[in-house]
Amino acid sequence: MMTGVLETALKEPSIILSNRPLPQLGLLEMQVTISAMVNLSAEEARRKVSRYVHREVSYLMHGELPDLMVAERVYWRVPVSFAYPSHGILGTIGYIEVDVETGLLNLQPQNITEMKRYAQNLASRATPETAPITGGATWSLVNVL
Repeated sequence: MMTGVLETALKEPSIILSNRPLPQLGLLEMQVTISAMVNLSAEEARRKVSRYVHREVSYLMHGELPDLMVAERVYWRVPVSFAYPSHGILGTIGYIEVDVETGLLNLQPQNITEMKRYAQNLASRATPETAPITGGATWSLVNVL
């Protein structure tokens, strides 16, 4: 008997449990009680990540609507997207975690390096021929990352 409802919807905050032993087959019964003071909304977390990546990484990156994650702490997991003005959003290049209680960003240097690498990969495939908007500016990745 399942005692709770687990729902996942794209673009909607969801709760994801990690590091929990779950059966591969058969009955799954789970009860979860979590207490955390949420001092930062999903939108505030998204804006905070957007400000950080604009200032510190590239103005072509921004935060998207986050998921609420539960592990050893509760945090917002904010997807970071990479976009060209001439192409729109090229894709999600990584995630930045924001603590719901303190509002602190969990920034790992290797994560920022990975995001830059993914952005370079996406940018290498964004040619003038693939741009949906005509007459857009020509961008050089050397100048933006």
